[in-house]
Amino acid sequence: MIKQRRKLDICLNCRLPLKLEDNFCPQCGQENHDQNVSLFVFLNDFITNYLSFDSSLYRTIPAFLLKPGKITKAFNEGKRRRYLHPIRLYLILSLFYFFAISAVVPPNLFDQLMSAGLWDMTIEDNDRVKMKLDEIPEKDRQELDSMLNIVGSYSLGSLGGKNAQDTLGTVKLKWRDIKMMAQDTDISDSSFYRAMETTDFNFNLPYLGITQQRKFIGNSNLYVSNSARNLPIMMFVLLPFFALLLKILYIRHKKFYVEHLIHSLVLHAFAYLIYGLGISIMAFHFADFGYTIFICFLVVTTYAYISLLNLHGQGWFKTLVKFNILGLVYLNLLIIGVLMELYISLLVF
Repeated sequence: MIKQRRKLDICLNCRLPLKLEDNFCPQCGQENHDQNVSLFVFLNDFITNYLSFDSSLYRTIPAFLLKPGKITKAFNEGKRRRYLHPIRLYLILSLFYFFAISAVVPPNLFDQLMSAGLWDMTIEDNDRVKMKLDEIPEKDRQELDSMLNIVGSYSLGSLGGKNAQDTLGTVKLKWRDIKMMAQDTDISDSSFYRAMETTDFNFNLPYLGITQQRKFIGNSNLYVSNSARNLPIMMFVLLPFFALLLKILYIRHKKFYVEHLIHSLVLHAFAYLIYGLGISIMAFHFADFGYTIFICFLVVTTYAYISLLNLHGQGWFKTLVKFNILGLVYLNLLIIGVLMELYISLLVF
């Protein structure tokens, strides 16, 4: 795609007069292109130069979908105008994938999981809870009493002389109760911490103080949204590690690291496409979640295996062994990456 330029008759950087055929300033090298335009023109240029497709799109679609490894091989052989650039392919399909996730996953997903009973607990003569209650001073019990009244639960100060632990045996703690406590500015952090100690909710992570825990519990929906926005960055950071694994597995093939990086881009782009379509299908309740994910996984892994066969020309068994090693190591990296992304998002939340 030839870039559309709005040429000037003078270089805005060094003031050298320019000719009509000058795409760049002969003296300073600055591009001969007027950037001072309206927002509409700017967006039009962006779509034209970066998101528009030429005839290469029609060659890319069948090669990308039906011939695993073909685009990577052509690009690494220097045939870089025949198909869409792998980076462009990756960016477009990653946008589609993460847009599908954001459209399908409800913003209150975390609250739904917790309210569905993931961590809800009925306390049945729990020794740990009894010990915690014994340690709470009378003054703090009064504050806990007001907290529990706020959320509509049983209060420690209204037991009518009964044993507190015996009465608490019938209390069922709810996530929404803890969430309301976290949002109540009249409840101090120390009192909230003592209330958390009598529940089964545990967010005690390194460098995560009670203030940050309370902020997370009170605004868990916002945290889920922030974490979802950070996922594309995490996946992009993992790309070089995936390429490094390919480099190590095929170190005797004397290929450059960049060639494996290009292969990684294409494989991830295909995975984004398939999983994005699967998520979109599930959004309209056309298929079961487990069945759809299994089919997507089967398609993506088969595609990746065939692409390794086509690119490196090794036997099916040797390729299968390397493919399993690649998948196992990368799965662990992916799990670590997701956990780190969630943890970092929690720290900076």
